[in-house]
Order: sequence, then structure tokens, then C-alpha cells
Amino acid sequence: MVVKPLDHTADVGFLLEAESLEGLFQAALKGLLQVMFLSPPKGGSRRRRLSLEAEDLETLLVRFLNELIYLIQTKGFVPGKARVRVQKEAGGYRLTATLWGEPFQESFGFQGEVKSATFHGLEVSRENGAWKAQVILDV
Repeated sequence: MVVKPLDHTADVGFLLEAESLEGLFQAALKGLLQVMFLSPPKGGSRRRRLSLEAEDLETLLVRFLNELIYLIQTKGFVPGKARVRVQKEAGGYRLTATLWGEPFQESFGFQGEVKSATFHGLEVSRENGAWKAQVILDV
């Protein structure tokens, strides 16, 4: 799994690469945590489940990241680890995930609010056997 910062003039972005589609979504969580915290949790004692649907992988990735942002900034739950499953269904995709995390703590080194994941420059593709994505966050 690879997460690389992406230079962008107005917002914050990152490039993701993983061997599986599920790994790509796990890398997206890691990338978001790297943007938001200096020392995010690596797992956690609390668990949450989520289920999302979308017509394409780009929309599913944006919905996943925006749900994570909501959990962190509104519910005070910081997921440090995720088990993700992505299934292709008629008319789109379904993501189910189990998240392990901790309550929001100052010791995580919060670096600032993220408004949302955006569709700007968003790409999800499979190249040479690896899944890749580019994500831009509105901060």
C-alpha cells in the first residue's frame, strides 16, 4: 500500500496505490489521517460499521472519505484501522467496512479541519495489476 502527498495549489491531495480495491480504500483512510493528524491511532478499542453504495468507484471513494470526515469531526470517532469489502452489484458498487478507532484526543495532534473529499481531479483506475487513485480534499 502506497500513499504519496500530491502537490495542489488550493487544497490537499494524495496519490494512492494498492494491490486490491479494498486496499485502496484502506490507503484512503491512511491518507486522510495523515492530512488531519500528526499521530493518528493505529487501530482502536471501539468499533463502527458502515455501508455505502454508489454508481461508480469514484463516487464510492468520495462517499467513504466524507463519511470518515463526518465520523472524525462530528462524532469524535477517529478510525485508525479498517477492514473494507467492495462488491460490484447491478447498477454500481457496495462498500461495507468495519472501522476500529478511538475517541478524538488532543494527543493525536489534530492539524485542522477537512471540509470534504472532492471530485476535482479524482481518478480510480487499475494499471499493471495495481489499483490507483488521486484524491483532492477541500480544507
